[in-house]
Amino acid sequence: MLLTDKVRVALVQNVSRVGNEDFDPRDSNLENAIPYIRRAAQEGAHLVIFGEMYLSGYRTDEYLYKYATIIDPPDKHVETLASEAAANQIHVVMGAATFGDSVPGDIYNSAILIGPDRGLVGVYRKAHVAGFPYSKGVSTERCFYSPGRELPVFDTAIGRIGIHICYDIAFPEVSRVQTIKGADYLVNISAAADGFEDYWEHLPYARAFENAIWYILCSVVGEQRGETLLVGGSKVLDPTGNVVATAGRGAERFLIVDIDPTVTRFARGTLHILNTRQPELYAEIARPLRRP
Repeated sequence: MLLTDKVRVALVQNVSRVGNEDFDPRDSNLENAIPYIRRAAQEGAHLVIFGEMYLSGYRTDEYLYKYATIIDPPDKHVETLASEAAANQIHVVMGAATFGDSVPGDIYNSAILIGPDRGLVGVYRKAHVAGFPYSKGVSTERCFYSPGRELPVFDTAIGRIGIHICYDIAFPEVSRVQTIKGADYLVNISAAADGFEDYWEHLPYARAFENAIWYILCSVVGEQRGETLLVGGSKVLDPTGNVVATAGRGAERFLIVDIDPTVTRFARGTLHILNTRQPELYAEIARPLRRP
């Protein structure tokens, strides 16, 4: 559905509990999320967004084999989200570890999209699984997740939504492909870590401006495990790169923003970012690098 009316979006920058050998964090995290889903609906939001791995806990790590979410058939947590979405007539995006469809035990860092009428709309699986040994254990994802292999855009009653996760922002091809596929706005759910503040200041601007598109960043916040500190910094940028709202860093916040499609039309009609592309010049980007 092409976006023609404003969409009100709620960002929930929240602490997410982490699982361990004897503790499944999903019930607790979902219990904490439900009042925000209801509050978002009461304040007229059409979409409420939670951060990366919010349901499962970002640093649940080696215990994810016990606490990953089953999508098909939907487990009790997906069913609860669907029930809340229906009862409150709101769409929900929530990060979670999910099991793959075809390989038992295969785990993905995912974003679940739930609709008020359709239930599960779709799942995005993080394509770029990070591995930074110098980042205090924050990005040891390659030990636990398989990479996703698709860059979908989800068609909903509140427009076409392109969803990706955290480190995907570092690859401009992700946002560009979802934009070309017709996304009306892009949603990045993240676990923005201490020490990467400059990264999260600059890249959202680039992704919004270079695609002339609304860009929504929603992060988990707070301490998780070991030396892991997630700083938040959730924000919304308009298609010219302006930050129209921010939740700031270091604390739980609830943010409401209106996405206005007329701003997209203005940006694309004046900047001409997309219609001056020359795709025939970019084929080299799609070729794998030669290895020795």
